[in-house]
Amino acid sequence: MSKKLLVVAMWLLLLGCVRQDAWLSYTDPESPRPSAASDATPEPTQAPEQLTFEPVMGESWETDRNGIPILDAENHYFTYYLTFSRIRVYELDGYTYLDGVCTNGFSATLTGEAYVYFYDENEKMVGFGRLHTAEGDLTLPVGDTRIYSEILSEVDVQQLTMEIAQTSPFHPV
Repeated sequence: MSKKLLVVAMWLLLLGCVRQDAWLSYTDPESPRPSAASDATPEPTQAPEQLTFEPVMGESWETDRNGIPILDAENHYFTYYLTFSRIRVYELDGYTYLDGVCTNGFSATLTGEAYVYFYDENEKMVGFGRLHTAEGDLTLPVGDTRIYSEILSEVDVQQLTMEIAQTSPFHPV
């Protein structure tokens, strides 16, 4: 019995000593190593094929002064050139406010009107406010402009879904 126990113990010791490692090899042993001096001479590729397209007939689009086609005159400047960032909604003395930055990427001042809307989990509008600059309107020079709004709501809107939508089209001044 002790001989069997000794064989089993030796077998377990041998099993415990087996080690297997995996590694990645980044070289292909059958590929010759590149050398600095090469006998290969580069060959030119064939000439690129010249493609011409017939002009598209039908509707012609007006473009803005940056050359971008105006496909939707009502929303063009708002959707293409205005971005809103650093939005902060907070309460102060029982009122709710919104601060943020609107960046005008167009090459001229834009003016229009936009509102911010807040929606609850059932997608019901529970608050809104008119966006404006420090001057009281929404005239946006090129670059970053601080925007403000007082939010009219009977519920806390700080953690709710928010949407900024234009209420009158933006256009260059």
